[in-house]
Amino acid sequence: MVFPSVIAILPAHNESSTIADVVGGLRSWQFIKRILVVDDNSDDGTVAAAIAAGAEVLQLGKGQGGGKGQAMREGLAHVKEDACDYYLFMDGDGQHDPASLGNFAEVLNNAPPPDILLGSRAQSRHLIPRARWITNVLGTWALSKIAGVAMEDSQCGFRMIRKDIMDSIELTGDGFTFEMEVALKAAHRHRRWAHVPVKAIYPKEGYSSHFRGAMDTWLIAWHSLWC
Repeated sequence: MVFPSVIAILPAHNESSTIADVVGGLRSWQFIKRILVVDDNSDDGTVAAAIAAGAEVLQLGKGQGGGKGQAMREGLAHVKEDACDYYLFMDGDGQHDPASLGNFAEVLNNAPPPDILLGSRAQSRHLIPRARWITNVLGTWALSKIAGVAMEDSQCGFRMIRKDIMDSIELTGDGFTFEMEVALKAAHRHRRWAHVPVKAIYPKEGYSSHFRGAMDTWLIAWHSLWC
């Protein structure tokens, strides 16, 4: 198999307990040429843990962090001049298993390879909290109708997108609107899509997601009207 070169971008906010495992898992894949952790004002040792694990870290300064969307925009701007075929997006909180990249690799080996590969947790939805899955189903249905593309899991942050497509998209949203905005604006370009099964990892005792359920779902829906 011949794989494309990939730059991984991981947003992180207070993920010191998980970021090293995520980075270490990514480093086991030879087609990952660069791993960038974008630290959004963590105060728990996330930066030191990411660096020790072998990642490059971009720290957002005080007042600069605007949530996941802002972190992703800053990360993309930081690596834009570096050549690669795809960007890989993952969360730093351990919900995305780097071992699932084997499924992405299988899809990329198809001819022609897709432009956009969306991670789908549909096969392991029983592992996702019921309230979270319901809001995801509703959001996925609405986004599929708006975009004109059938999606399985619109809010999964585990995805790969061709660099030339991603670099051509003007992003404006903050918070958790990132996935929705990219999907809508990429759909307008009529690209080849693929859904890739990924493992749903939820959560360890004491874990608190940064996603605010109904509130963030509402913000995502509202922002979609302006994409």
